[in-house]
Amino acid sequence: SRLTWSAMHANLVKYQKENDGRFPTSHKDDPDLNRWMRHQRSRMRSVYGYVPLSDEQKSLLESIDFPMVHQGVDMRSWYEKYDQLLDFWRQNGHFVVDRMEDPSLWNWMLSQRKRYKGTNLRVPLSKNQLYLLERICFPWTSDRDEVEWQMRYDELVQFVADHGRVQVKELENPSLYEWTKYQRDRYKGNGFSELSEHQ
Repeated sequence: SRLTWSAMHANLVKYQKENDGRFPTSHKDDPDLNRWMRHQRSRMRSVYGYVPLSDEQKSLLESIDFPMVHQGVDMRSWYEKYDQLLDFWRQNGHFVVDRMEDPSLWNWMLSQRKRYKGTNLRVPLSKNQLYLLERICFPWTSDRDEVEWQMRYDELVQFVADHGRVQVKELENPSLYEWTKYQRDRYKGNGFSELSEHQ
């Protein structure tokens, strides 16, 4: 019935809110929702014997980025890699993954950047995947210099928050002092590479 559909849709939205916008990927996550999602996909494809979804129902599902094609294993694998990246970021405070130390995570990060840029005919990132990556400020460039620049910039932002000033004294943080000095020279064009538009 319509009420049952609305109730199940509400349950799915609730599940998403409680799980970082994620969808259940297997029977183990939530048997009722997993079964219901499978049923909606059949209705979306107008499978024989299933009542097609109404325009309103289609719109409601699209608004939450509902996966119209079953992606259980792929989605679960994506979430696992994302959690691995999240752990790395929490432990190290950056996204500079060594290709030799963790080739699997390094390749996954490269794949997400290509999906974001729409290169190599890859499937674009879903709204939820984009939200999860942007929430942790995942860098869309693999340029190590750009990533390290962002790390230094974040360090400077924290310094300003702690000290209430942007001028770093050489003795209190020599490396940050040298970095800010170098950025000023780049800004003035004193024989150094110019700052990028983003920087």
